[in-house]
Amino acid sequence: MTSRSIESIAFAWPSLPNYAARCIRSVIERFPGKVTVIGTRPVFPLVGMESHLGQAVHWIDGRDAKTDWASLGLRSPDLFFQGGFYWPAFNSLGASCRSDGGKVVLQTDSNWQGTPRQRLLDPIRHRLFFRRRFDGVFVPGVSGTLYAARMGYRPATVLQGLYGADPAVFNGEAALHSRPKRFLFVGRFVEVKFVVGLAKAFADFAVGNPDWSLQICGAGPLRDQLPDHPQIQVTDFLQPAQLADVFRNARCLVLPSLYEPWGLVAHEATLSGCALALSQVVGSAPDLATESNSVLFRSGEVGAITEALRSIASWDTIRWQEAEVASRSVAAKFGPEPFANAVAQFLERFGTKYD
Repeated sequence: MTSRSIESIAFAWPSLPNYAARCIRSVIERFPGKVTVIGTRPVFPLVGMESHLGQAVHWIDGRDAKTDWASLGLRSPDLFFQGGFYWPAFNSLGASCRSDGGKVVLQTDSNWQGTPRQRLLDPIRHRLFFRRRFDGVFVPGVSGTLYAARMGYRPATVLQGLYGADPAVFNGEAALHSRPKRFLFVGRFVEVKFVVGLAKAFADFAVGNPDWSLQICGAGPLRDQLPDHPQIQVTDFLQPAQLADVFRNARCLVLPSLYEPWGLVAHEATLSGCALALSQVVGSAPDLATESNSVLFRSGEVGAITEALRSIASWDTIRWQEAEVASRSVAAKFGPEPFANAVAQFLERFGTKYD
């Protein structure tokens, strides 16, 4: 493969979130002057997005299939990280990049669950319609790597580290065993998050555990269905710095999702030293949940969540200390620095020389 000096790298990220801006900034700092960032507007805008990134974002309408590099005032990059293949604008930019001789890496959080559809339909569909568009795949973790392999990508072209919170923001202070006895949920109040089921499970748990509380942080159409309970506190979505304080005052994150491609919030929790209670479908479980720091439970079952809460509440001081050590250890595998390392590896694996 012929090497060429890298002159430009571009990222196109749907609903560009704060954690992505912080990860991309680590690439910008490593390759100054060579990185372009394109995004569609986030649903919940965050204060200081572009200051966290360190440069301006090219905001586009993802539905515009006629989007091209020239219309954005840019040249086609040598390496393009494309966020999924659902936005017509991103697909157009990716096709143009490849036709100009650049490399295109698919960014996807699709994770391997072993369902009949994934085993039978998805590999055929992906090979027919998508495989030829991409030279590699950037995935969050283990389950994403398995999915990419099933879709026909060679191991050398698939790297982990796509998602990750910033340890400069999310980090623990008080020892886990000394924190308030508080469970925490962070996410949207929608059916797939099973947050109402969690509230019901906690209400059952609370009957014999009056010293524990549950903080539910987020927003969504199911807010009115959350029960009014003296040990349950419901708060709105918070800016990252405020959310980090919430994690520092909680012992365990509970993520009862019915479907969760990865679950960045689980990484925020482990960076903060928290334990995890996750449904078995959470994509980050193979990366972040260990025997020491977590309890996994069947998705969609209120009783299973209640038993998980009881199990965690029974931990002694030594077990809480072991959980904190394990969480901080696994959390180190993800974040801005591992993200930038993966980008550098993509450059090397494609045989591209960079300064």
